[in-house]
Amino acid sequence: MAKIVFVGGGSYNWMPSMLGRLFQTPTCREDRVILMDLDADALEDLHGLALKLKTEQRSPIEIGATTDLAAALDGADYVCLIITVGGMEAMRADVEIPEAYGIWQTVGDTVGPGGLCRALRNVPVVVDLARRMERYCPGAWLLNLTNPLSTLTRAVTRETRIRAAGLCQGVVEHVEYLTRLLGEEPGRDVQFVTAGIDHCPWLLRFKVRGRDGRELLRERGLCSADLKETDVAPSADGHLNVKVGTRAGFALWRELGVLPGIGDRHLVEFFGTFLTSPEAMERYGIVRTRVDDRIARRENARARVREMAAGRRELAVGATHAPVIQMVDALEGRGDLLTTLNVENAGQIAELPARANVETLCRVDRLGVHPQVVGEPLPRQLEAVIRPHVLRQEGSIDAALSGDFEYAVRLLATDPLIRKPGDARAMLEKMVEATKPWLPQFK
Repeated sequence: MAKIVFVGGGSYNWMPSMLGRLFQTPTCREDRVILMDLDADALEDLHGLALKLKTEQRSPIEIGATTDLAAALDGADYVCLIITVGGMEAMRADVEIPEAYGIWQTVGDTVGPGGLCRALRNVPVVVDLARRMERYCPGAWLLNLTNPLSTLTRAVTRETRIRAAGLCQGVVEHVEYLTRLLGEEPGRDVQFVTAGIDHCPWLLRFKVRGRDGRELLRERGLCSADLKETDVAPSADGHLNVKVGTRAGFALWRELGVLPGIGDRHLVEFFGTFLTSPEAMERYGIVRTRVDDRIARRENARARVREMAAGRRELAVGATHAPVIQMVDALEGRGDLLTTLNVENAGQIAELPARANVETLCRVDRLGVHPQVVGEPLPRQLEAVIRPHVLRQEGSIDAALSGDFEYAVRLLATDPLIRKPGDARAMLEKMVEATKPWLPQFK
């Protein structure tokens, strides 16, 4: 029996499907689950939904809820992290202030000015959480879903003795997408090797039914050099052309010679080419995640949760976010798992700094997480892209913990999204001022 704690357990967007997966997994029936959140109202809503699901599934899973972090962590075996320090208000500053400086971030949660500021807010909170884990549950695993995922997971393993892994389904979902483009169903006949960091992974190998998937994509014309307006137009049945969401990645594939392992929405933020104007983004069919859309989704999700918990709506929560439950099952010895994880670099990517947080395939079993060695050199052109971001992410941990504004400015000044000298300082001053309630370390 495992004690699983969800810090951020009041998340309307993440927790319903997480609970759906939990209650549909037979091996978890003896586990104990604690939802922890500082938002008492959201916590009550999600706990109510959990109890409703428990009754419907006739599940013996023990479900508790608390706003007391120490009580939640006490004796935990797994701590799943799903938080956003500053919420939507801070996220708005991350995305909208850089627009005045010609930076149109698609998400703003991993790199660039938005990713840096999100790290400055979240790193101290996450490190504090891990230090509390050292006191209350020193043997527990921290399973991180919070962005910037690489930076926060690295902060935990660098600053504490807590074991941590970052969980992102981006690569797995993208490989499934590419497989379906080829007219095949994802499954055992698909093999891949990936190397990189979160939201900037690359497929060094990709085979479908024994054939090179990259060659199959070329044969299908999915790597065309011509970018036409019709590529982003809806088809007759109303569906978007398959190249939407991958066209920038295919363009990078042509130039760099390696197929990206994730869609455009996150990938383009690692390059200074695509986000210079709305027109430049439109050329590649790049779609932004707007804060107002996030707020609307959250409100809709809250209404659905409350209606389901009250019995006024059919219980339909889905069952995604499987990695968390699969990780718990594997680490508990209930079956092995092979998946992509973000963990310390112990040599699986020799060309990147030791102990940096990197994304590769990992095997998970009752003995722990075993990163798989990539097995071939990381192409030099990819190292040139990834290594500077690794160094900036490492530096952002230093800046977040020290409150050194000057150092943060210098880090941001090296980011490829910065358009001209002086922008980094002016921009960061405004972003810090706009989010100062969540940046007490910056005076």
